[in-house]
Amino acid sequence: MNIEENLNEYHDSYNSDNKFFDENHYFIGHFAKKLCNEIRENSYRSVLSLGIGHQVVNSGIRKEFEFSLQSHTILEGSLSIIKELSDKISDQKGNVELVHTYFEDYDTDKQFDLIEMGFVLEHVEDPYFILEKYSHFLKPGGTIFIAVPNAKSLHRMIGYEAGLLDNLYKLSEYDIKFGHKRYFDLDSISDVVSKAGFKINKSSGLMLKPITTGQMAVLGWTDNIYNALLKLGDNYPEIANCILIEATI
Repeated sequence: MNIEENLNEYHDSYNSDNKFFDENHYFIGHFAKKLCNEIRENSYRSVLSLGIGHQVVNSGIRKEFEFSLQSHTILEGSLSIIKELSDKISDQKGNVELVHTYFEDYDTDKQFDLIEMGFVLEHVEDPYFILEKYSHFLKPGGTIFIAVPNAKSLHRMIGYEAGLLDNLYKLSEYDIKFGHKRYFDLDSISDVVSKAGFKINKSSGLMLKPITTGQMAVLGWTDNIYNALLKLGDNYPEIANCILIEATI
């Protein structure tokens, strides 16, 4: 099976029947709001996105900045995911450019005000290579947003201490199914970002998750509980479900 076929297989991980679908939409939506705030507050005009995924980020950007952004370039390695988004926005592409490429192969003479790598670095072979490469595509004074799952999420540490998880960094069957290659914690993601030449401005968390996804589903948590966990996660990147790094060159 080639890389393209593998990427198309991962398309299933974004379907609504995936047990993590609702949970993912909460914290990816939170990521998207923070991203849009950064664009608005700095009057950024150009954005580079690595990956389409759940379409939450790019739909949020289109909704808020359809007429004010000069360009929004989206890189994606899966043709099936590109086609799905292209069909969805066929009448409103505007400033959106969809580029079929692997992140490792992309090259351009352009520089962007903001680059977002939401849940990318856990998938790639060499996170340092990606970060160092894309540092050249960021304008001086621009911002890069990086989000990754956290090995030391509170629910994982509870599982470890309870003897239900033998290694915080061990990939589950779902991680492997979704194409994950590693887990980061706050120290390890901060280290690779800094070594790639970035200056970290802010580290925050994306959702404080105290129990497993299955347990959350049984309890039937409502929006107000999820929103509280998202708010709390902001201040605890060390133990949040996911880590958000905001950095500059």
